[in-house]
Amino acid sequence: MKPEIHISSLQNPLIKQIVRLQQKSSERRKTGLFVVEGRREVSLACAHKIVSEQLLICEELYEEDPTYPIPSNHIEKKTIVTKAVYNKIAYRKDAEGVMMIGRQKLLGFDDLKLPENPLILVIEGVEKPGNLGAIFRTADAAGVDALLLADARTDIYNPNTLRAGMGCVFTVQAVSSSSRDAIAWLKDHEQWPDQKLPKIYASALQTETFYYESDMKEASALVFGAEDTGLSESWRDASHQTIKIPMSGAIDSLNVGASVAVLCFEARRQRQ
Repeated sequence: MKPEIHISSLQNPLIKQIVRLQQKSSERRKTGLFVVEGRREVSLACAHKIVSEQLLICEELYEEDPTYPIPSNHIEKKTIVTKAVYNKIAYRKDAEGVMMIGRQKLLGFDDLKLPENPLILVIEGVEKPGNLGAIFRTADAAGVDALLLADARTDIYNPNTLRAGMGCVFTVQAVSSSSRDAIAWLKDHEQWPDQKLPKIYASALQTETFYYESDMKEASALVFGAEDTGLSESWRDASHQTIKIPMSGAIDSLNVGASVAVLCFEARRQRQ
């Protein structure tokens, strides 16, 4: 690791760059960088081979946690900042005292490493970064093998996604693509061993089949649409079966994050 740098000025160019990366998706796209804060999140990023461009530590706030170590040999540059500077760039003021500028790790379909009977989660048109972060967290907890973001309207490395995901953005394999490419990949016979195409289960209200009546033990893709528009016709047409969650109250649907949790853990229950 190179010698430490110390920053006490709010006008430092690095501090200004961090603010831009947190506030502007265009800056993240242009540079290929992102900012993540917190011991757990930075530790998981390092453990899953996110390249660190800069580690920032506020010594007044930071305490090492053996549960979430931050290996020094992974860090190219380390910067010590004052509490005032840290609170300028941190979402959680006076908390944890560590953040990292990392290089985005964007996967394609060919990069995915999948078991014989993968559980794949597809989210179409996701717009709210907090919802996306919660979905990453559920995918990690349920052992989802890959997350496909079809026609996403937010980016994986949005600060709100990272916060809501609690580091699971780094633990779950994710590919962002068009719906067209995602459907083509799921239906590509040459892609799947012994032509075992994943069965596509589309979550939709317009069906009589409840989710627990479907068989998710084999390779499966669970598909969910955007909360405002629902699932597109292309995904409904591509599905092997449309399924729904029974609703007993006044409303007819759940938040997409809650729906994802119900179906993912049903798939995990069946597989166990």
